[in-house]
Amino acid sequence: MARETTRESFNTRTLFYAETIKAWLPMRESKVLIVGGEDNDVRVFRYLGFTDVTLTNVGLRCPPLPAGWSFAQGDGHALPFPDGSFDAVVAHATLHHCRSPHRVLLEMYRLARENVVFIEARDSVLMRLVEALGITQSYEVTAVFNNGGIRGGVDDTEVPNFVFRWTEREVEKTINTYAPHLQHGYSYRYGLDLPQTPAALRSGFLARLLVVALRPLSGLLGIVLGRQQNLFAARIKKPQSRDALQPWLEWRYDNSPGFNRSWAQSRFRSAEPD
Repeated sequence: MARETTRESFNTRTLFYAETIKAWLPMRESKVLIVGGEDNDVRVFRYLGFTDVTLTNVGLRCPPLPAGWSFAQGDGHALPFPDGSFDAVVAHATLHHCRSPHRVLLEMYRLARENVVFIEARDSVLMRLVEALGITQSYEVTAVFNNGGIRGGVDDTEVPNFVFRWTEREVEKTINTYAPHLQHGYSYRYGLDLPQTPAALRSGFLARLLVVALRPLSGLLGIVLGRQQNLFAARIKKPQSRDALQPWLEWRYDNSPGFNRSWAQSRFRSAEPD
């Protein structure tokens, strides 16, 4: 039997994950797919009381699962499920390990009926400074090192992945490009998890000292830094109503979107003939 998970057993990042899911996915009976699912995902969703969860990962490794949960091997770039198979699709610290993070996000969107949620790092001026100081990595070399030099990199190979960091604008551009006919809802949350990388380095004494010194101030820093924090959660809420169609479109008899000529004629002048 799995050991009971308590709030006190979560670290800063995992607690941010749990609080995000609690806020954005309140229906515990929702059918959920977790892309790149591992132990932390199991701990969070079991702690929150979800009962219908499927984990998928590119490899065959599967953590022990609660009764009623399932696992399916699958590459996040092309997942083996029909459109709209799940109420919500979630990814935690997964997209930056993928060769094409945007493509995986769109796969998540394809499979979700209501919500897409992911947690990654946010691209910001502060994070670029932190990278330049060597406090965090641009390529996740330590992830491969900590997995025996055989996995943990891009697409879970031994090649360290570039750490792709997101902005709100990039999330919205990706989704609006893929589904331009709909009006989507977007929500964001932010948190601070001081980098662990310096503690794993043989050198970089000043970087390690800085992280240790700042750790007791993390709560205050989170308030001061706002969007400059390094934990970034995004939710894409898929429209559930036909009224969410863009105003310059209308539904056709076959339920496909078509251009609304009446709307356009009321707003634009016809081009003058040559």
